[in-house]
Amino acid sequence: MPTPSFRRGVVRAAVILAGTAMPAALTAQGSLGAQGFGYPTGQLSTRALGTGGGIGEFDQTSPLNPAAISYFRRASLTAQYDPEFRRVSAAGGSQNATIARFPVISVGLPVRDRLAVGISASTYLDRTFTTTYQTTTRIGDETVTATESVESRGSVADLRLGLGYIAARWLRVGVAGHVLTGENRLVSGRLFADTSRFGSVSDSSTLTYSGAAVSGGIELTPVRGLSIAGSARRGLDMHVERGDSTLRTGKAPDRLGVAVRFDRITGASFSAGYARTTWTRMRELGSAALEVRDAPEFMAGVEAVGPRLGDVPLLLRLGGRERTLPFGLGGAEVKERAFAGGLGLPFAGGRALGDLALQHASRTLNGTVAPSVGAASERAWTVSIGFTVRP
Repeated sequence: MPTPSFRRGVVRAAVILAGTAMPAALTAQGSLGAQGFGYPTGQLSTRALGTGGGIGEFDQTSPLNPAAISYFRRASLTAQYDPEFRRVSAAGGSQNATIARFPVISVGLPVRDRLAVGISASTYLDRTFTTTYQTTTRIGDETVTATESVESRGSVADLRLGLGYIAARWLRVGVAGHVLTGENRLVSGRLFADTSRFGSVSDSSTLTYSGAAVSGGIELTPVRGLSIAGSARRGLDMHVERGDSTLRTGKAPDRLGVAVRFDRITGASFSAGYARTTWTRMRELGSAALEVRDAPEFMAGVEAVGPRLGDVPLLLRLGGRERTLPFGLGGAEVKERAFAGGLGLPFAGGRALGDLALQHASRTLNGTVAPSVGAASERAWTVSIGFTVRP
């Protein structure tokens, strides 16, 4: 188990959240990735995750670039399940956790020969963690032992409605509207070892989030085998509420992404991209202790036709991604480096597609860390399973 000094801030955070209902820079939240308002999943489909996010700007089921919606040439429904197996290590011990996510559900429908509509629901920020540790406290003249615990369950979802249009053989464009909505429930408690003399203590706080954004995208193919894509998202007003009361008002983050794809080699497609999200626009939604940074992201990957399984070709994918997570800890930023691989298998005459991806991510603190936090790291395996139906 991580040391008490690493985890004790969770209980302090519970007091902060119960009193002000604002996420703060916590000494620990059971996860390096889930600091502040939560872990940004990246909004990648199983296919895109298998390439490290490299094809994210070109992928119609990843709700990033609305221009990619134009790739829906027949009705399509995609859903995925991404369990994450996480291990947090600090001086003196480690803690394991399993987080279940359903990060993307997408529906695409062609409207006319060149126009398609896309509807999706994706996890924008995930704030799920549980942590416990043993402590001692003074009650009167006695020193008693107790177990402190904090559990957080919640997320912010991105609901997107967009249009993609093939303007020319070399140009695709798209626009979309986004609704950000979700909630976070934090429960803190203290259980004394001597239950016959001391009762347990519990407190909870539930916040709801609401906001909006608009986005636009483009994809250019200046020459055969080379495509360039870009998208921009503008965050609008965002609110934090408890019950019927609005606690804070701020702005949803902006995002800018660009990518290039090269597919002149028969049976293979190479892609790379860069994205930057201005998470600091959320600063007004949190307390003064919230450590938030704008987050750059680099990604690259390849998708290639592999061996045949019967009469069906297998799609093979490989890629990597490096990024800064938006919410820091102890004065330091959290860096994430991930490597992924995957495969895709069409069946039922192309009317269905199964995708599988496996990602390993390492998250570390970068910079001068407060002594109360100390050294900490996190390792996580994500298994992504996606299924697409094209009736």
